[in-house]
Amino acid sequence: MKKLLTIAKDASIKVSSQITNYLEPTYIYLPITEEILQDVEIKKVKKGEKLYEINGKNIYSSVSGRIVGILKNGKNQYLEIKNDYKEEDLYKGMHEFTTVNIKTNFAQKIKENSSFDTQEFQNKKRLVLNGIEDEPYIANRPFMHKHETTAILQMLDCLAETYHIPEIRIYLKENDRESIEAFEECIGTYPNITISILPDYYPIGNEKILREYLKLTNDTVILKTETVVDLYLNTIRERQKDVTYVTITGNAIKNPQVFRVKIGTRANELIQNYIEFKEKDYKIFLNGIMNRQEIQIENIVITEEVRAIYFMKPLTYHPKKCIHCGKCDEVCPRKCHPYLAVQTKGAYPNNDCIHCGLCTFICPSFIDLNEFLKKRSEE
Repeated sequence: MKKLLTIAKDASIKVSSQITNYLEPTYIYLPITEEILQDVEIKKVKKGEKLYEINGKNIYSSVSGRIVGILKNGKNQYLEIKNDYKEEDLYKGMHEFTTVNIKTNFAQKIKENSSFDTQEFQNKKRLVLNGIEDEPYIANRPFMHKHETTAILQMLDCLAETYHIPEIRIYLKENDRESIEAFEECIGTYPNITISILPDYYPIGNEKILREYLKLTNDTVILKTETVVDLYLNTIRERQKDVTYVTITGNAIKNPQVFRVKIGTRANELIQNYIEFKEKDYKIFLNGIMNRQEIQIENIVITEEVRAIYFMKPLTYHPKKCIHCGKCDEVCPRKCHPYLAVQTKGAYPNNDCIHCGLCTFICPSFIDLNEFLKKRSEE
């Protein structure tokens, strides 16, 4: 595979070492479709209560409270629930955690309480935790590793024993000292789990790239940190996920930080209550600055898919004509030939593109090559 890169970081962007909990929003907002609207009734709900299903995914309330209406936000519609702050829930999950009661009927619990395909674990020789946080200035996984260390290690151990996987390995980046220290402090009681440290290359955290870089074969199953924590909640705690992590960062704000929030919280609540701006003019991007998906903050509700919100000072340069230098082709980790996507205005096939943004990042003509690559992959 092609050589991966180390992305130069803006020294002015420093994410706080302390997490901010925002777990008592006045309202939460859950996505809803027109078809479901007619069946929705104004009623009280409990935390963890299943309300409806969208495209095969169950939608649960992350607070206890009362359904009060529908919020229309641009093209999106949300069910509005007013928090009663009582945290009444439906859970009867395990409270005393021991090695014995965790592992009892564990495989059955995964089937009953999780949407995860257990076939992934069959006949595997290695279980890998991908704990790598690739995108610059996002710190969700380091905080999860720090605050959910025991849960992660217990879950990995249970999976390995249940499905007879002899080796467990945790992969972290060399600059993620907090995660390394958190696992090293607790890993002594898990002799079958080892930590491997990787260089700060991008996009090494992408599963396809990680497999190629480490030469991992099909006898290895790779799980993201979020997946392991979710499995722990679903199977061991027998609860639905009601909180998530989101980083709000960028060079246009004074205090980048990681939030632990209720799913369904409006992003604007976090911004207005906690974020201080040092620039009046900025652009807002979702989940990464390499991919550069620009958004309007008024339309954003924090879901599991919202990992980061960037407030960045506007760039001062403008796109020029392609000079055919070939740099985009040199850095592409999937050999997608980005310059051909530009030449054909998005018509060149690029099914292997992972939208890492390296081609746009390296382009001396400041062309947003990722946009041309997206055109083809979205067809």
